[in-house]
Amino acid sequence: MNKTLLTISSAFLLIVIASSAINSPKSVTYINGASVAGYSNGCSCHGSVTTPGGGIALAGIPDTVITGHKYAISITLTDSVQKRWGFDMAVGKGAFSIGTGSLVALTGTTNAHHGTSAPVGPSPYTFDSLYWTAPTTIPPGGKIKFAFAGNAANNNNLSSGDHVYKGTFTTIVIANTVPVKLESFSAALLNSEVKISWLTATELNTNYFEVERSIDGQNFEHASTVSAAGNSTTTKSYAYIDDASNLSGTVYYRLKTVDKDGSSTYSNVIFVTIRSSQLTTLSVYPNPLRAGQDVKLTYLSEKSQIVNFQVINIIGRKVSATNVSVNEGRNAISLPTGHLATGVYYITISVNNRFVQKIPFVVE
Repeated sequence: MNKTLLTISSAFLLIVIASSAINSPKSVTYINGASVAGYSNGCSCHGSVTTPGGGIALAGIPDTVITGHKYAISITLTDSVQKRWGFDMAVGKGAFSIGTGSLVALTGTTNAHHGTSAPVGPSPYTFDSLYWTAPTTIPPGGKIKFAFAGNAANNNNLSSGDHVYKGTFTTIVIANTVPVKLESFSAALLNSEVKISWLTATELNTNYFEVERSIDGQNFEHASTVSAAGNSTTTKSYAYIDDASNLSGTVYYRLKTVDKDGSSTYSNVIFVTIRSSQLTTLSVYPNPLRAGQDVKLTYLSEKSQIVNFQVINIIGRKVSATNVSVNEGRNAISLPTGHLATGVYYITISVNNRFVQKIPFVVE
């Protein structure tokens, strides 16, 4: 009889130890203190020993999330002396999901964990292919809490020597009706270019931006398309450089925001005033050149200075470079290009090591 009891007790001990080797401490992650049906009742046998420099981190959830939006997230464990990894995470609202081939398992929709086999690998170890979708309505209090814990084990199939780390993260939930909020929209003239800049504070399902230009403030034409972040609750910065070498007077700009459903909105109109004396312009002739000809340039400079002219081939390799002293106003310049083979080339201009303009020409 004593032998029988000893055998049963030994079997029970093996089950507990085996479970502790693969399950992270759920008892420290449950928001409501309950266990997960069909999984374990927590794994306090791993203990709560930590080492300096180790830890667990949740990534991918911003400080503010949008209702109904899906976020790609990950859990990373760091512990320089350990080699086997497990984690458990619970969330108050929303739903976890996993990607194909993920090493993460789910129990219900609000509990994610490493499943039934803790992976072995070097530190740091990251569990990814994990997603969380925010609830479709704002919860009471407007906040959602994530609680997570990780087990960094030494792979001895015992609880001894394991290190447990835990943490929490709280995010604010906002409604999905928040439109693109434009913090700023400005234009600045830089030599022969106009730099259009804008900042967005938030974006929701934004597809792209269109920069539009007008010379009369009434009739606008498309100047450029710039891809948008799509969904964001943090400040995003955008810019477009418009060639103003052929423009003069007052030039107007506006920004068109196009959403993924095709709807669009316009910004306020901004403008810059361009005087001919502000422009640094270049024209090339003849274009195309005949093989053996030198290229002729007409260069309009805002002041007397040294200008660097470079000839670049189609693959971006510098063919020649010439520094020329120019006067204020119009300058006639000849560059030696008679040695060039047939093909497409570019002339670039730099002043004080700052790029100004680039013009293509062809040798036939």
